[in-house]
Amino acid sequence: QVASFMLFGILCMMIPQCQGFEGVIVICLFLGLCDGFFTTIMAPIAFELVGPMQASQAIGYLMGLMAVPMTAGTPIAGYLNDYFGNYDAAFYFAGVSPIVGGLVLSVVPLVHQRMLQKQRLDSGKDKMLVSEAVVNGELLPGCPASEAHM
Repeated sequence: QVASFMLFGILCMMIPQCQGFEGVIVICLFLGLCDGFFTTIMAPIAFELVGPMQASQAIGYLMGLMAVPMTAGTPIAGYLNDYFGNYDAAFYFAGVSPIVGGLVLSVVPLVHQRMLQKQRLDSGKDKMLVSEAVVNGELLPGCPASEAHM
């Protein structure tokens, strides 16, 4: 999803560089593929991040937030055309937001993983009185602690 977001932004920025109609067709084909990748993977990611009970609400919020730039983008592009005399700036600005969104999305799993590790450490302090460091990470089920340090 992050890769499709980043590629979507780059492709938006490439539209003004097209010299012929064939180039626009190729870029629009890849824009459609990136949009399809994003839309297809949106539901499984929502289920993973917020759980099955809140997934439909998360997808609804996401669609509502996506409606704002979709609605406001056309008038803003018109104002940019009036100001600059062409639509190039509109395509460049349209490519910035998916790239920034992709960068933010790439950080979310790292933050989520750190939060889970912190929760494990906080809950483990109450249960574990021995402060042994496990060299090879978490112990495998059924593996005695004495064999894990080999």
